[in-house]
Amino acid sequence: MFSKNVNTVERLLRLLLGAGLVFWGYSISGVYWLGYQVPTFPLNCWDWGNFISHACMVERGFAIAVVGVVPLVTGLINWCPLKAIFGLKA
Repeated sequence: MFSKNVNTVERLLRLLLGAGLVFWGYSISGVYWLGYQVPTFPLNCWDWGNFISHACMVERGFAIAVVGVVPLVTGLINWCPLKAIFGLKA
């Protein structure tokens, strides 16, 4: 399939960074209006009904978690597509 192009230290850093970003994004998304002085009501954007009906795709916790999925997946599969495109080896 793919030849591994991520070494052990880089893989560990990718896994830690990815898991940390996913956890951080999940933990701050409990209240959608976190930046306002008086929140209207708490909105859990991780529920599918709230995600669709309130357009939580732009919510910052969700965005952070999505960014965290990239290093998490590349660490899990031990292969980075950008390094393959640029011809970099482990």
